[in-house]
Amino acid sequence: MMKPLILASTSVYRSELLQRLGLPFDMVPPNYEEKPDKALAPSALALKHALGKAREVAFKNPDRIVIGSDQVAEVEGEILGKPYTVDNAVAQLEMMSGRAVNFHTGVALVVNEREAAAVDTFTAKLRVLSKGEIESYVMRESPLDCAGSFKVEGLGIALMEELAGRDFTSLVGLPLITLNKLLISFGVNPLTGV
Repeated sequence: MMKPLILASTSVYRSELLQRLGLPFDMVPPNYEEKPDKALAPSALALKHALGKAREVAFKNPDRIVIGSDQVAEVEGEILGKPYTVDNAVAQLEMMSGRAVNFHTGVALVVNEREAAAVDTFTAKLRVLSKGEIESYVMRESPLDCAGSFKVEGLGIALMEELAGRDFTSLVGLPLITLNKLLISFGVNPLTGV
């Protein structure tokens, strides 16, 4: 019997996504500080943080496959953090109105000394939004814990003009197609449970 996987996260969004694969897992919060690094491209930063989270939890949980994930949103090279406040969320959405936002989502697997990681990029083009639409959206959905200030899995879809990418789940925070490939390379197949 395989030991449950570990998701190095407290994100309810990532947990809900991982449940889709039907594999048992535990959630362990990583004691990892996501430090900004302007020397790294946004995709490299997402990969660095995904690996950092997975490594930190794997160190304390030998012989368990640990999944780390991180998402970095950017508009024309400018990294967008989580807004944390209503004013910041409104400002982010005003800046993004009518523009394309790239979401770089890193996912990493670590068990003992073995590691594998990849990044999936998904682009969301927002339609031109009025200030009233933006304020209404932020009040209704409160996307204060989301990079880019919206939740595409909820009412945030109404902000969109176009979505483009390989794996829609990467936009929510855990690219399941990429994760599935990594799990299979580690000998874990969600379809067979082995």
